[in-house]
Amino acid sequence: MYFVFLTFVLVNQILISADNGFMPRGVALSRAALYDPQKGFSCLDGSKLIPFSFVNDDYCDCADGSDEPGTSACSQGQFYCLNVGHISGYIPTSRVNDNICDCCDGSDEQEGLNCPNNCEELGRAAREQAEQSARLAREGFTKRIDMSKIGKESRKSKEDERSVLQAELDAAEKIKQARQQMKEEAEKPEKEALEAIRAAEEEERKRKEEEEALLAEGDAESLFKLIDSNGDDKIDVQEMKARQTFDKNKDGIVDDEEARFFLNLEEEMSHEEFLKSGYYLVKPFFLLDKGMFTGPSPSSDEEGHEHDHDHEHDHENKEEQEQTQGEQKSDAGEEQQTHHDDDEEYDDEVEDQGGHEETSTEETKEPEEDPVQAGPPAPIESDKYDEATRALVQAADKARSEYEEAEKSHRDLTRKLQELNDALSLEFGEDERFGPLHGQCFDYEDREYVYTFCPYKEASQKGKSGGSVVNLGRWGSWTEKYSEMLLDHGQSCWNGPNRSARVRFQCGIENRLISVTEPSRCEYLFEFTTPATCVNPEGGSRGHDEL
Repeated sequence: MYFVFLTFVLVNQILISADNGFMPRGVALSRAALYDPQKGFSCLDGSKLIPFSFVNDDYCDCADGSDEPGTSACSQGQFYCLNVGHISGYIPTSRVNDNICDCCDGSDEQEGLNCPNNCEELGRAAREQAEQSARLAREGFTKRIDMSKIGKESRKSKEDERSVLQAELDAAEKIKQARQQMKEEAEKPEKEALEAIRAAEEEERKRKEEEEALLAEGDAESLFKLIDSNGDDKIDVQEMKARQTFDKNKDGIVDDEEARFFLNLEEEMSHEEFLKSGYYLVKPFFLLDKGMFTGPSPSSDEEGHEHDHDHEHDHENKEEQEQTQGEQKSDAGEEQQTHHDDDEEYDDEVEDQGGHEETSTEETKEPEEDPVQAGPPAPIESDKYDEATRALVQAADKARSEYEEAEKSHRDLTRKLQELNDALSLEFGEDERFGPLHGQCFDYEDREYVYTFCPYKEASQKGKSGGSVVNLGRWGSWTEKYSEMLLDHGQSCWNGPNRSARVRFQCGIENRLISVTEPSRCEYLFEFTTPATCVNPEGGSRGHDEL
C-alpha cells in the first residue's frame, strides 16, 4: 500500500511540474532534473550544449536525439509513456504523433486524436497476472524445497548403499579367488584322468585302423588275383575289358577308355600299385555289381548297440578272413574259369566283408569326441568312465559350478556399484533438487508422434501409427546451468547429422513436458516445467518501480 501511495505522490508531482512548464513532454521522472528550463540543455551524450528553448522544438539538435523526447524529429530518440495505473516505458520517438495510440494513456499523440486511456484496465489485468505468477512461484518454490529434500535423502541412501555394496564386492572378490583356486585344484586330476582315457582311446582307435587296414589288404589281394586271369602278377587293359563289371556307362561293352580309367589311365597296373590305389577304384563297382553296396549305414539309436555291432563284425571278419585265405589256397591249384564263374567266386569271398567296410567307413567319419579338447565334460555316462574317473569329474563339475556362481555374484555387484557411481556423479544442483527427476520419464503427444523425455538419460520419438522408436539423443550435459540440458549423439538423420535435443526448464508446479518443436533439421527443442527451477519470490526483484 505504501508503494502505491508513493507512486501516486510522484505522479502528481510530475503532472504539477508539467503544468508549470518545468517538465518537457516525453521525459521520464528519473531524468527530470536533466531538463531544467532555467539552464541550457546539455545533450545526454555530452556532445553539445544548446538553449533550453531548443528542446522539443521539432528539430533534432543532439546526435542522440535527447533534445526531442516529445517529437518525432529525431529517429533515434525515445518517448517516455507514463501510463499511470499500468507499466511505464519507452517507445521510439518515430511513433510519436503518427496517429496511432502506442501508450495506454495516449500521451504519445496530440490531444485531438482522443486516444482512450485504458491503463487502469491493463494494469489491473497485469497485476492479476503478476499475482497469479507470484502464487505459482510461491507454490513451486515450496515444492522445490520438497524436491530438494527428496534429492538429498536419495543421495544419502545411494551413498550408504554404495558403502554396503563395496564391502560386499570386496568379500565376493575373496570368495571368487578362493573358488577359482578350488576349481583349478579339482580340474588338475580330472584333466590327467581324461587325458589318460583319451590316450587309451587313441591307442584303441589306431589298433582298429591297423586291423581294418590288414583286412582291406586281404580283400585287395583276393580281388587282384581274380582280375589277373593270366597270373602274370599285373593287370592290363584286356583283363579289365573281359569283365562286364567295369562297364561304367552300362552300354554292354567295356571299352579301352573305361578299362584304362581303372588302371590310372595306363595300359597296365602292377600288383603293388593295385594294392596301393587301384583296389579302391575297382572295389565299389564289384560291390554295386553284386548289389552289396548300399551306402553308409544309419547310425544306431543306442551307443551300446553300436559297440555290440562292432564286436560282432570283429568276430565275423576274423572268420571271413580265414575263409578267404582257404579259398585263395584252393584257387591256386585250379584252372582259370570263365568271367561268369569268376564273378560268382568273388561274390562268395567278399559278401560279408563288404558290410564290414561300411561299418569301418562310418567309424572313420565319426570318431569319438576328445574329452579334453571339448572343454568341460558332458554329463557322465555310466559306461564310459570308471568309478574313480566319475568321482573326479563330479568333483570338478561341482567346483566349476561354485566358481561360476561366485563369478556371477561378483559381476552383478560390480554392475550395481557402477550404476550407483554413475548416478552419484550426475549434477542434480547444489541442493539436489533435480535428483527426483532421475529415473523418471515424461511423454508429450502431438498429431503425429509421442515424445519421451527421461532426464539424465535420453529422449526419443515414436510415431502414433506405429514404427520403431527413434533415439533423439542421450544425456550429455547442462549447457546452461540448471536451465537447459543437452541430449546428443542420437540416431543419424538420413543424409544429415545425428539427432539431438535441447531441454529448456521453466518454473512450474509439476514436472511436465509441455511442448516439443524442431527448430532446425534433426535438432529438437523440449520445453519442460518443474518446481526445481522455481526461485524464492520473496528474494526476487519487485519489477518496475513506476508501479
